[in-house]
Amino acid sequence: MIKMIFNSKEKKILTTQVKTALIEDQVMDDLTCRAIKIQNKSIAKVIFKESGILCGKYWVDEVFKIIDKKVKIKWHYKDGDHIKKGNKIATVTGNGVSILKGERVALNYLQTLSGISTIVKRYKDCLRNKKIKLLHTRKTVPGLRNAISYACEIMGCNAHRYDLSKSILIKENHLRLIKDLDNYLTKVKKFKKPIIMEVRNLNDVKRANKYNLDRILLDNFTLTQIKKAIKITNKIPIEISGNINIKNIRKYAIPGVSYISIGALTKNIKAIDISLLLQ
Repeated sequence: MIKMIFNSKEKKILTTQVKTALIEDQVMDDLTCRAIKIQNKSIAKVIFKESGILCGKYWVDEVFKIIDKKVKIKWHYKDGDHIKKGNKIATVTGNGVSILKGERVALNYLQTLSGISTIVKRYKDCLRNKKIKLLHTRKTVPGLRNAISYACEIMGCNAHRYDLSKSILIKENHLRLIKDLDNYLTKVKKFKKPIIMEVRNLNDVKRANKYNLDRILLDNFTLTQIKKAIKITNKIPIEISGNINIKNIRKYAIPGVSYISIGALTKNIKAIDISLLLQ
C-alpha cells in the first residue's frame, strides 16, 4: 500500500533532508544562472529515459517549494506507477532559473528512489510467493533512510528493522557480550518489542528454539540447512538472509520461510535515467 501522507515527524525529516541537499549543492549561489534574467514563465518536462517505477514526488515537491514557492509541478503519474521509456511524468512551470537551480537535487532524489522501487518490484516478481514477505535492511545511504524506506514500502517491502529502537536483534557479536542469555532475554522482554535472534548453524537453531522469540534469522544457510532448520523450529517465524539475489531468490521460497531480507535492495542502487528539459 502506498503511503500518501507523512506525519509531522516524517515531514520534518523530509524537509531537513532536502534543505541539507540544497545547501550541499549551493543552489542560492548558482554562478551559471546568476546573470540570467527571466521575463516570462518557463515550462519544463520530466521524462523517464528508461522503463521503471516512479518514486520521489514528495522530495521533488519539497525541493521547489524551498527554492521558489511559485514553481508549480503537475504530476501525470503517482508514486508506485510503472513508467514506460519516453513517458513524461511531470510538467514543471515557473521561473526558469528557479527550475534549473533545483533540477539536479530534484533529479537525484527521483532517480535514486525510482531505482530502488524498480529493483524491489523485480525481486517481488521473481519471488512469486505472497506468503513470504520481502524485507529491506539498514544498509542504506547515510541520511537517506526515510526516503529509501519509503521507496521500498510503496512496493510492499517493509524494513527488517528500520532503526535500533524498533526491535531487539541478537547477533553473533551481541552473544559474545551477553554472559547469561536467559537473564538477558528476561530483561529485554520488558521493552515489549519484537525479539529476533540471528543463528549461524543448526545447533544455534536448536538453542534459539528454546526461547519464546518472535523470529529466528538464518544467516547464510544453504537450502538444505534451511529445510532442516524449519523442521527443528517450534512454529517460530523464520527469516532468511545472505547470498540471496534476483537470480536465485525463487529457490529460497521454501514452505515454512516467512521473511527474506536482502541488503542489496538498498545498498546496490542503480538509478533510473530521468531528465528534465526546458521547452
